Amino acid sequence: MIKVQNINKSIKHHTILNNISLSINPGICVGFVGPNGSGKTMLLKAICGFTAINDGEIWVEGKRILFSKKYIDNAGIIIEQPPFINYLTGMDNLSILANIQKKITKEDIVQTLKKVDLAQAKDKKVKEYSLGMKQRLRIAQAIMENPNILVLDEPFNGLDKKSVIEIQELLLDYKKNGVTILLTSHDDRQINYLCDLVYELNGGELVE
Repeated sequence: MIKVQNINKSIKHHTILNNISLSINPGICVGFVGPNGSGKTMLLKAICGFTAINDGEIWVEGKRILFSKKYIDNAGIIIEQPPFINYLTGMDNLSILANIQKKITKEDIVQTLKKVDLAQAKDKKVKEYSLGMKQRLRIAQAIMENPNILVLDEPFNGLDKKSVIEIQELLLDYKKNGVTILLTSHDDRQINYLCDLVYELNGGELVE
């Protein structure tokens, strides 16, 4: 369960999030839509504990999220296209990330790369990857440790039609297996296909 209770966020007197409240049950996909600058990414950052809020509370799986003190647990995250180390291979990049928590083996990483159709490129340096390949690598890092929650900010950016379909089906499988998914996308087709519930953000205010 994710609970967001009356949170506000402003920067230099500019309101980013205005009295946001919502509850998200486990095992569903929730979409967040709205124009650029509407607060979608900032809301996801707040839920993850990556940005401070002015007031209100955020709870994830019974634990309060506090910026710089308590981050979201057991979650795979893509926010604002996280970079990789370009001179290392895709496999090396994921191995470095996996070594932080030591939850998975190299064979688990290889299997994840197969899921996102990157197994054949695992030993290629990331600087040689196309934009779509880098995005699939980001998706791989989000899912590789089998998290309970996926927080995905525009995960389909840079993907071709075939890859979009494959990743959509992959996310549906995760949802069927009880994973909670928070998703933003500029494409209504992906939102409609994947999401059980959709919120619109506009001017920092939330509408279901």
